[in-house]
Amino acid sequence: MGKDFKSMVTRCIYVGKENDNAKKLKTITEELRDLHNSVMKRVKMYEDQQKLKRLEKVQVWLRQSDAAIKEAEEMLMMYMPSSASNGSNVMMNSSHKIDKKICKMLKEVQEIKRRGTFDVVVENSGVGGGSMMISTVDRDDQTVGLEAVSGLVWRCLTVDNTGIIGLYGVEGVGKTTVLTQVNNRLLQHKSNGFDFVIWVFVSKNLNLEKIQDTIREKIGFLDRSWTSKTEEEKGGKIFEILSKKRFALFLDDVWEKVDLVKAGVPPPDGQNRSKIVFTTCSDDVCREMGTQTKIKMEKLSWERAWDLFKKNAGEETVKSHPDITKVAQEVAAKCDGLPLALVTIGRAMASKKTPQEWRDALYILSNSPPNFSGPILLTFKILHIICLLLLRF
Repeated sequence: MGKDFKSMVTRCIYVGKENDNAKKLKTITEELRDLHNSVMKRVKMYEDQQKLKRLEKVQVWLRQSDAAIKEAEEMLMMYMPSSASNGSNVMMNSSHKIDKKICKMLKEVQEIKRRGTFDVVVENSGVGGGSMMISTVDRDDQTVGLEAVSGLVWRCLTVDNTGIIGLYGVEGVGKTTVLTQVNNRLLQHKSNGFDFVIWVFVSKNLNLEKIQDTIREKIGFLDRSWTSKTEEEKGGKIFEILSKKRFALFLDDVWEKVDLVKAGVPPPDGQNRSKIVFTTCSDDVCREMGTQTKIKMEKLSWERAWDLFKKNAGEETVKSHPDITKVAQEVAAKCDGLPLALVTIGRAMASKKTPQEWRDALYILSNSPPNFSGPILLTFKILHIICLLLLRF
């Protein structure tokens, strides 16, 4: 009786232990499956939307976790302890062996789950990791006279002694067009040497956290706790990732100094060979940003300006009447050598076939409100003439 009772107690201990480990394995396997699905969702999002390539270590982990999940589920189906266990020593020994297998599987699943936390899941796919092709409408029409500047910026990206490049000049002179050309050219080179190519539109009202959020998306960092992090914590996380990579950061429309260190962007140097290129209207901003190479963008010469205007207004339209040619030259001159104005106003006039329509346009351009000046006046003129031409004709 005493031996039977002892044997029964021993069997209960084994069966209880097996039940406990099996439950733990079931729980941790479900958690691993959820984590696997979450990582895969992140990877697919960046692969589909930004054409990035999953990291090799992430791919290995996905394979390992998938295999472990299947093995654990099969084991649980085959070896879950039966309540109908008889009391034999054979059954007790079998239970002991089963429990050892479950314990081993439990440790394996726990270890794989532990290794499944990734700050970054993707990298450069060979066409500019973490980046996007900047979409433009017939942007090539605005490149007259800008090829030399674009080529100069490109050369700056290929040398090691220039880390921060500033493009400056009045609004409408073509700074964004050049930056777009260089960004897209870099992306089209499959072996561009950069792990990340990042485009950020800064604008007049500087918002450092917005810049951090954009960079975070482009480098593939996705963490639910991001929104609860402070600006300093976000900067630290961005720095942690970018300091191990070579990146090209394009900042468009900078109006004041952007504190790159505070944003988490490592300063470019000869060791990391990273590059920062930005556009601004101010020479002072270039100096405040610590620019190593400043490139001033000038207005187009009259010959180039007139060619660009005719290209967009249409040679046929410009030559359709002797009076139109003369007025068209005056209209083009009012655009002051600025590609943005020449292209936009030229296109607005493309369908105007009478001298009176052209004279009306010239009148509008010549009589802008006196309270506006510089880039604001240019923008107002462009919008004003287009609206009036559309309404009047």
